Amino acid sequence: MATNEQPTFHAIDSRGRSRVLKAEAIEVRWPDGRTLTLGLPFADEGDIELQAEAGAGVPVITLKPAACNLVMLDVAVLEEGVDLDDEPEPTLTLTVQNAVPEAEERKRLRPKKKLLRQWANAALMRDANVTLRWVGEAEGRKLNADFRDKDYATNVLTFVYDETDGALTGDVVICLPVVVREAEAQGKSLTAHLAHLVVHGMLHLQGMDHEDPVEAEAMEAMEREILASLGVPDPYAE
Repeated sequence: MATNEQPTFHAIDSRGRSRVLKAEAIEVRWPDGRTLTLGLPFADEGDIELQAEAGAGVPVITLKPAACNLVMLDVAVLEEGVDLDDEPEPTLTLTVQNAVPEAEERKRLRPKKKLLRQWANAALMRDANVTLRWVGEAEGRKLNADFRDKDYATNVLTFVYDETDGALTGDVVICLPVVVREAEAQGKSLTAHLAHLVVHGMLHLQGMDHEDPVEAEAMEAMEREILASLGVPDPYAE
């Protein structure tokens, strides 16, 4: 922080009116005995401190990215002796569509669904129903013009449709001829470039972005980590 002054707590009512609270911490209490305390740590330790407690069991805080500036928080309680590794992994339902004209893919260049699922799962942070659609130059250009007002085909586009019931529903659209040209121009293997774009698209679907340098740095760091776990070289290396 740029100043030694402590931030203040404010209570905001349903009309958006704010009132300063003279408090060192705020506690949220649930009827089942769970509590979540929000406090202010020493400046060199972070900006916000969250501590969960429960009447019985082990409280576990889970953060779910919802947007670049928003996270959803769950406070769950595990029974004593329950291993955190027993928590279910997020579930991916993946549908693959091919709309690439034959003239733009005379021999198959698209990876098999099993490999696509492996890449998408590596970037999965929440339950999701994802359609991965391969398109040609014309459809890619039209989608980019219609939804981003940019009159050219780009490598990957993402569309989020629904986030009800805790599951994300959306599309990852990859323009195959554009990706093939990029891989050749950048001296990358097509497989590595496609793996990067699938991971990139999955992170976009889950709320990450790169509109400013801080967001871009965080997103690129996560991409590097995920791709390294898949044995894919750093896509941002000089």
